[in-house]
Amino acid sequence: MGVADANAAIKMGPTTTFDNLVHYHALKKTGDERIMKHTYGSFTEAKAAGEFEEYDIMKDDFMRKYTYKVIQ
Repeated sequence: MGVADANAAIKMGPTTTFDNLVHYHALKKTGDERIMKHTYGSFTEAKAAGEFEEYDIMKDDFMRKYTYKVIQ
């Protein structure tokens, strides 16, 4: 994530969640085409509008390895 995205997340305060931040990062890192037009701010708005599915890090093979609950 870029500095601008991180600053935007901080400024959003309680309207942002860690799950949204991880979801956004996962989409960016995996090259999901849907995320290419979004900043973190526009992603959270689009997700709230139903453009993106709910996200569970434990069901994401790419991101799950970064948790302390790694399932083998």
